[in-house]
Amino acid sequence: MKFLRVLVWFFVPVILVVIAASLLTSTAYMRLSEGRYASHEDIEFDHTYVSRQLIHYLNYRHDDLTFGASTDDEDPLLREREIVHMEDVRTVYTALRILAGVGLALTILSALVMWRKSKDYFYQTFRDLFYFPTFFIVFIGGWLLIDFGSLFVVFHEFFFFFDEERKWQLTPDDALIQLLPQAFWMVSGIIILVFLASGIAVIWWLNRRFVKPRIQKGGQQ
Repeated sequence: MKFLRVLVWFFVPVILVVIAASLLTSTAYMRLSEGRYASHEDIEFDHTYVSRQLIHYLNYRHDDLTFGASTDDEDPLLREREIVHMEDVRTVYTALRILAGVGLALTILSALVMWRKSKDYFYQTFRDLFYFPTFFIVFIGGWLLIDFGSLFVVFHEFFFFFDEERKWQLTPDDALIQLLPQAFWMVSGIIILVFLASGIAVIWWLNRRFVKPRIQKGGQQ
């Protein structure tokens, strides 16, 4: 059952990160972020409208990236480089969602098998779940706070390795950069790490609170 344990340890953090990312790719989060970054002062387009169009695109509510600066503007706001990057973003984001969906199914199946085979093994698996996520949170969190700029570059080079022309490197006057500056991504990254840590802590507590007593009770009988 070691393979099942590894599956759980790998997929649970992935699932939590994707859930957090899904919460951040929402119109509600974009509304909360509006006007909170210096670059937003330079925005001449309709912030609410454009952010909603981008979020709806990422969530497959439409496929049009040639929208204007406002509902009354028909001239495309995004440049070709920005459009190509957004298409790549949705491709990567979709792949991560599919991975998380498959991971959720495998995690549930693995947990059920472990529970039936050995409740003690089930308990130990979720008890020790926090080791890798803790390392990840400390490493990425430290890197994020010390040198977010280099982390931002490595992140894009890793997830957009197929972008040979490096079209993810946009300019300060691009609408995407004005709307979503590095500070926005830094805050979002911190939120994702906090969500991951909180999720792992809740799972650990539930395991200790409900699973451990049942095992101890069973051992006494």
